[in-house]
Amino acid sequence: MNQHDDGRGQDHGWVDPAEAGLLKQTFGAMAGGVDPASPTGPAATMSVMSKRVRRRRTVKLGGLGGGALALVGALVLGAGQLAPASPDRSELLPGSPSSSSTPTSSPVQADTPDFKVKDGYQPPWLEWSDLTCGMPVADLKSTASGWSVAPAGDIYARTTDLGDAPSTSWRMAAAIEEGPGVLDSSLALVWSQDGKVVDLGPDVFGAAGRPDPVPLISSDPAAYLEAHGAGASTCAPTGTGVDPVYEARLPEGDYDVRVVAFPHDGSGQDGSGTLGATVVSEPVAVHIDAVGAHSRTGTRGGESTIEPPEPVPGEISRFELDRSTDWVTASMTYRRHLPAPAVSVTARCESTNPADTVPFEVVLESTGQAYRSGEVVCDGTETVLPFGALGISGGAIDLRVPHGQTVPDGVARFSAVLAPSASADGTDPAGDCSASGLDVADDPLSSPSDAATDTADAILDAALACDSGELIELAAASGAELMVPREAPEDTFALPETAALPYRTLAALLGGTSGALRTGQRDDGEPEPVVWPRVAVEEFADSDEAWQEVVDAGLLTAEDAAAQRANTTHGYQGMVVSINEDGTWRSYYAVGAFPRQ
Repeated sequence: MNQHDDGRGQDHGWVDPAEAGLLKQTFGAMAGGVDPASPTGPAATMSVMSKRVRRRRTVKLGGLGGGALALVGALVLGAGQLAPASPDRSELLPGSPSSSSTPTSSPVQADTPDFKVKDGYQPPWLEWSDLTCGMPVADLKSTASGWSVAPAGDIYARTTDLGDAPSTSWRMAAAIEEGPGVLDSSLALVWSQDGKVVDLGPDVFGAAGRPDPVPLISSDPAAYLEAHGAGASTCAPTGTGVDPVYEARLPEGDYDVRVVAFPHDGSGQDGSGTLGATVVSEPVAVHIDAVGAHSRTGTRGGESTIEPPEPVPGEISRFELDRSTDWVTASMTYRRHLPAPAVSVTARCESTNPADTVPFEVVLESTGQAYRSGEVVCDGTETVLPFGALGISGGAIDLRVPHGQTVPDGVARFSAVLAPSASADGTDPAGDCSASGLDVADDPLSSPSDAATDTADAILDAALACDSGELIELAAASGAELMVPREAPEDTFALPETAALPYRTLAALLGGTSGALRTGQRDDGEPEPVVWPRVAVEEFADSDEAWQEVVDAGLLTAEDAAAQRANTTHGYQGMVVSINEDGTWRSYYAVGAFPRQ
């Protein structure tokens, strides 16, 4: 499930399936640019296997996605103008009574503490530097010889909205010229107002190793890095110390934003060395209003007659670009954490030149590999591009313009929405449900107790029969925790199905893999459950047979199984079912297995 591992041996706080609340918080932290690491330890486990006769059906089970996160984004925007910072604040801005330049989407949350810069404060990760909150911006200078960096794209909002409290952070592409030493961290967005630094950006040192060289939004085809801005200012802490708390957002107003890099001096044997210098860009003007943060449109864009896309059933994520006003609004919103096996992109583009086109690729973010590509004509017509099964079992999914290309300057609006494909009549494309006619055992392969066997058998029968009412009743009776963030049984098992395809996944887990019992007691005194698939239990983390089960069941591809097995920190990352020995259905959702010893 965790597609953002920083490396082996790090503990990122992934926990067992009963800790859905913490897992939900982890997603929000990741989306906000915060390292979700926390000290959790592995549970002692022991498997108990009981053999059962397999009664088989006749149709083979197709591939299933076992991962959890899906995002849309990575769009390289037109090579127009990035407006330099300007001391002239007198012009009308979005939100002014006489201005018609009102952006669309609304990622900014208002229910945050009052903003007040703590002058002289220094976030813990910058203690090695002379950067402090409230410092004169004139003192924010480049000190790394031979290096330079420049903003290379519009600022955009990256929002995770899974149905609870949305989490938003900021991104901006950057072009960098490297000098002596090595860049071993991401870039930061540093904000100033009225000549004073008001936000030093997030901790960009949490993930060791060079940042991913794929900008999400860029106006420069040569740009290959992206700077990160925190959702809340790191100059207005509501709690200080080793683990400071940042909740106060920058208020509405005009700001100068600079991209700052922190190269190592290259003195170390591995080429890294120590931190001690900064690379600071020239400022660009950014305006914050109730809608979000905006770069100047400049000479790009134009009038638009099309509206933002309506919500799509089962929507996974969407990207929206609006350059029809004086200020650019760009946002990427992620709404679901499970990809559908068959997806489509609904796109629409309008330009001052109707012959303009926007090319894009569907990309697995963790590898940069493109799985599908398409092109949208900017004549205002909606285009639906069916892409079928991507062959991706999980991970963040980006939509991006191919490297080296840009969105034409004349484009006023562009949107792309990634969602499960549907048949012409709007029903589920798999038939009655995704489990119709699957080749799986009618009985769970392994249940260490009669009560657990009975519950697993009932769940499997209901899934194979596409019986929504029965699954809802079974889950409700046990108070089962379903999905992350938690969903009501009526939502998880609604027909037509969501992108998560719970019917097919439950059938694959209970009819195609073996269960194993975790021993001992949890911190709350409850006994450990029986877990399917057994590869999610530590004892089977290196079992050839257990890994082959999830492949044969269609939960993972052979390639994904090999990659997850090689991840000695987290192991199996996918869907699990857990049932107590007394027959209580405890949970069903995707997890990153607990850290392995």
